[in-house]
Amino acid sequence: MKAENYSQTDFNINTKGKGLVLVLATVSLIIMMVLTTLLWWFISPRLHEISDVLATLSLTALRIFYLVLTMGMLLVYLTCYLGRNFLIAHFAVRSFITVLFPISVFFGKIVGISEERLRTSFVHVNNAFLQSIRKRYPADRILILLPHCLQHTSCKIRITIDIHLCARCGRCDISRLVDIADKYHAKIAIATGGTLARRIVLKYRPKMIIAVACQRDLVDGLRDVFPIPVYGVLNDRPEGPCINTRVATEKIEYALQALSIHEST
Repeated sequence: MKAENYSQTDFNINTKGKGLVLVLATVSLIIMMVLTTLLWWFISPRLHEISDVLATLSLTALRIFYLVLTMGMLLVYLTCYLGRNFLIAHFAVRSFITVLFPISVFFGKIVGISEERLRTSFVHVNNAFLQSIRKRYPADRILILLPHCLQHTSCKIRITIDIHLCARCGRCDISRLVDIADKYHAKIAIATGGTLARRIVLKYRPKMIIAVACQRDLVDGLRDVFPIPVYGVLNDRPEGPCINTRVATEKIEYALQALSIHEST
């Protein structure tokens, strides 16, 4: 399928399933509020014995903390489902990433929801947020960041040094992705791990990133490079994790079309 034939519905496919982590985050927030309120109620008499000021300050801090998280959660919902670009929406995403998502993973394990499903849902939330901003970026300031496991294991070329060294044999998706990047004049690179990925980001200093990875690496990467916007594309693993993975290259091209101010040639 040619990227030119894609529709906005096809682009939105990477935001389906966002409800799982949002609902669990909301439930987790309510549970946290109940538990900490009960804890404060038990210890408040001792705090008052020490100092009335200490008791008042601790209660005020607790209220502010949960007010901030509640506002953040509300903004995430409005941004994801109404597509509204709020000026303080980045604050909401930051609170969601740093506080609510890790807690959601913890409670998800308790109720039997796999971390992989939650990470996938989190990527959909991230993509929905990015689409709600409706901002386009210069194509030459967009970085396509790929995992090394896309390269076929039989290949002897070290394309982690320079991806354009690809022999274009067609055994993996690297050749097609290089062609797409060159077509739109976008940057493209392969990372063998989180440390190298951060170095690549520092090297190119992109305005936005289109990242391909598994659930774990993608979520970790989203958190590492924030507030740089990242459009996440989950790879396919027909032979299992970290070996000969594949990706729908059409999604990469359509993402470039939708997010870039550069017109294809």
